[in-house]
Amino acid sequence: MDSDGLEELRFGTLSTLDVLGTQIELFTAGSGAPLLFLHGLDGVEGAAALLALLAKDFTVYAPTHPGFGNSARPTRLNRADDLGYFTLDVMDALGLADPVVVGVSFGAWVAAETFTKEPARASRLVLASPLGLPTANRRAQHVADIFMLSRQELGRRMQVGAPGPGSDMGVLTRLPEAQIRRLMRNDEAASLYGWTPYMSNPKLADRLHRIAAPTLVAWGAEDALIAAPYREAWRTALPQAEVETFAAAGHRIHADQPAALAARIAS
Repeated sequence: MDSDGLEELRFGTLSTLDVLGTQIELFTAGSGAPLLFLHGLDGVEGAAALLALLAKDFTVYAPTHPGFGNSARPTRLNRADDLGYFTLDVMDALGLADPVVVGVSFGAWVAAETFTKEPARASRLVLASPLGLPTANRRAQHVADIFMLSRQELGRRMQVGAPGPGSDMGVLTRLPEAQIRRLMRNDEAASLYGWTPYMSNPKLADRLHRIAAPTLVAWGAEDALIAAPYREAWRTALPQAEVETFAAAGHRIHADQPAALAARIAS
């Protein structure tokens, strides 16, 4: 696994999954009830601490979205809406009927897209720091434009604790080539799926009422990317969800408070 730049995930197994002809990475770990994890902008490797904890209670399946990491991407997949359908195909390939589903940041957006299409396919749903709704209006930007921030500033805004590897250009130059390649592919995929309209699907809010699984929306109390009006937009669009705020956590709740988030998911 070291040659893939995923040393932090050595506690599990990395394999390749064929999804209707598209080869994607799949990380698996643990035992217990099935849990599907949909990663954020930092890739599956960015959630290593949370995945290690979840693997104590669940059999964790964590696919890498097409275009991220070492996963292939068919050219026809260029919207998060497309990834919603693709995730259903991933679940079919894995034989997952109605797992617990956890999505973080971009992955929470993908989860929302997925279960507005087939609401019965998740038994429980956790959306941590979800993107996907319109991020601005004519007067204000409610989600910071990550494409306009330096890597250092983005790292500082993403979490309360020390930013992860690759958030600083000085550190980036000292990383192994495989890890740098993953970071660059993650950045490229984020741009592809989230450039315009910026990190959102204008139709998503009108579909969220279709989500049937008991849902938790989690926010970091110190999220420096997402403003209060955006959180309220999620509350309005998904009123059936429970909302919880995690103290001492930024946008990457899974990195700042992995133990607290894992315990909440397990409960």
